[in-house]
Amino acid sequence: MPLVTPPELQGLVAIAREEGLDMKPILLRVLTDLYVSAETHSPDEIAQFQEIGGTLAGQVDADTACVIACKLAAYAGTPPGVAEAVVARGDDAARILLADALWLPRPMVLAEAATGGRLLAAAVAARADLDGPLMRLLLARQEAVIDVTMAANTAVELPQDVKLELLARSREEEAIADALLSRTDLAAGERAVLFLQADRTMRLRIIEDAERVALANRRGRAAPAAPPELALGLENAATAGDQRAFAALMALALSTSPDKARRILEDRTGETLAVALVALGLSDEVITRIFMFRDPLIGHSTQKLFALVDLSRRVSFGAAGLIMAAILGQEPHTATHRPAADPAHRAAERAIEAAQRAEPLRVANG
Repeated sequence: MPLVTPPELQGLVAIAREEGLDMKPILLRVLTDLYVSAETHSPDEIAQFQEIGGTLAGQVDADTACVIACKLAAYAGTPPGVAEAVVARGDDAARILLADALWLPRPMVLAEAATGGRLLAAAVAARADLDGPLMRLLLARQEAVIDVTMAANTAVELPQDVKLELLARSREEEAIADALLSRTDLAAGERAVLFLQADRTMRLRIIEDAERVALANRRGRAAPAAPPELALGLENAATAGDQRAFAALMALALSTSPDKARRILEDRTGETLAVALVALGLSDEVITRIFMFRDPLIGHSTQKLFALVDLSRRVSFGAAGLIMAAILGQEPHTATHRPAADPAHRAAERAIEAAQRAEPLRVANG
């Protein structure tokens, strides 16, 4: 790269002033092209590019800065001062450099991961050289956009503790779950956590994985019968169209919060509910009647109804329990009733009593 002397630089600036032009973008592009086209540089060339490039990088427009960042990201000989100037912009150019420039000094990357803006930290989460310490530093930020970016970064392998934390957070943040579904390094039990967000193909794979695990752990297909009052309460709430009572009963039976129970019910395919009902030990007949009356979109479609009943018959009790435990963040086969002093327990008991008092609908034979 030929040296551009201060007088020459002053001449360009003088011309720009006379013509009313901003020569900074052009000058920075030319200097950058000259710099990255050479494999090696003298100390004077490095110092010159650091001084001029570092100054102009903070003054040019956003489009020019992005062009420069893309070129410098692939050039390991970029002076640190120029990189600092680009990152200090805090815009798209900064994110390009933080995500793609593997030569960035480690302290700079650590600083942005720890205290930089959330979008700059998210750019760090997209790096191909992301390692365990950086991941844990980013997780400590507890920012959804950072977690999503890290989960979607398939160029790196997630340490087990990081993976488990992201899976736990995915139960509350759907975007994290969507990102994790793109990964190929999840174990069978880990994929089960993502059942709610998975498509039908992935759900079938999750069920198959759960069946293998259940078989290996000797969890049989035979399910202990659900308490009669629970079966009757769920059926009557479904036939009466009492969605609040049904959700309260599901929360009680699954030993989970009403919010988590509602997420199961908000799956309009009905597949998650089918797995949950199997995990609760409900009979085929009760499951069929629940699906016939709880949701008109399912009950009025013979095809959907039969598909869900078939699914509930094909999933074993053991596999269903494993999947529900993963979805809810529980140990498999958690006790199905809360302590009597729990307010949620009392509310659900009242829902059971109300559902039992309701007149059940019966399906006519033939």
